Amino acid sequence: MTKANYTTENRHFKHLSDIQRGKLEQMAKCGTYTQAEMACELGVSQSTVSRELRRGKTRQLDYQRNYYEQYIAVSGAR
Repeated sequence: MTKANYTTENRHFKHLSDIQRGKLEQMAKCGTYTQAEMACELGVSQSTVSRELRRGKTRQLDYQRNYYEQYIAVSGAR
């Protein structure tokens, strides 16, 4: 007999909305929230927050020509 490589359960994945991304950007900019606290506040999984922060992180240049990384919601949405 052959084994089928699929499940019969429906997946419940959802994308973050623009409002949730904006809240995430504010929390990340504040710097006092952990990823678990951000996830609890937004009502999503901690791994979703982790992936979104990694996906939306961009490299910025300040006035002294030093690079730093910052989460920007628009780049995460792309």
